[in-house]
Amino acid sequence: MTDSWKRWETQDRFGNVIYLSHERWNHIVDEINHPEMENYEDYIKLTLQKGHRKQEPLNPRKYRYYEFFEDLPGEVNMIVAIVLFGYDVNEHGKTISNNFLATAFFKHVRK
Repeated sequence: MTDSWKRWETQDRFGNVIYLSHERWNHIVDEINHPEMENYEDYIKLTLQKGHRKQEPLNPRKYRYYEFFEDLPGEVNMIVAIVLFGYDVNEHGKTISNNFLATAFFKHVRK
């Protein structure tokens, strides 16, 4: 079985594997969502790898990763990446993690 539907996968600083699918990337950079993120894919990956995270109180499967960057456009200074954690069963019947990047966007936060 191939993972050709995955654009990439990375590991957060807690050891969790997180992937970005082509479908999710197309959603993120769609003109009605966050097209400004198109040139910041590596920053998104860094946010997942090194950033802070906070669990959403109303959905314990949902985590908000965030990281400050000095060289973002305009007044923004942070990238926020939303990850949904879950599980799946592989072709051998083994439970495997299924953690994926749902969306990402810029934000301005006063430090």
